[in-house]
Amino acid sequence: MAAESVANPLSDLRRVVTGHRGDGVAVVKSDKVMESSANQKFQGVSAGPIWRTGSLPVNDNNDETDGATREATGDLGLVVKGGTNLLFTDLAPGATASMHRTSSLDHNILISGKVILIMEDGSETVFENPGDVVVQRGTMHAWRNPGPEWVRWITVVYDAQPAVVNDVALDPYVE
Repeated sequence: MAAESVANPLSDLRRVVTGHRGDGVAVVKSDKVMESSANQKFQGVSAGPIWRTGSLPVNDNNDETDGATREATGDLGLVVKGGTNLLFTDLAPGATASMHRTSSLDHNILISGKVILIMEDGSETVFENPGDVVVQRGTMHAWRNPGPEWVRWITVVYDAQPAVVNDVALDPYVE
């Protein structure tokens, strides 16, 4: 079965956001289900924002803005220039997210399923234990789900200077 025709069976992701009331008491400000949508750049991939910040250091002090509604204005719609992007990615069985690079530092945390990290040199590393982490540092990489189940991971994307190799800055790229 083609990756794009397989219905995503993973449960919706629930996001709880805390904050403060006007009197300074800490409270739950929001409790909602975050919906995913098909990624137009990568077939068989659906993703959704969880929270984005507009700057570092973060200044979300009692800001009522839903961070998931902030624009990811940088590379491939993944990087928030000067900020962070917390998102989840679901990858269908048999699907591959194309080779790509962003000017960012990414912390990828496996939640469920099995995924293969493919590097520019052709090497492949399998991740199948929930909690496994991949730290991407502006490198060319792709993801493949060998199946038979969907895979989900969470990513924190930090805006970064482009990686530099032999005095050459490596631009964002997607195949």
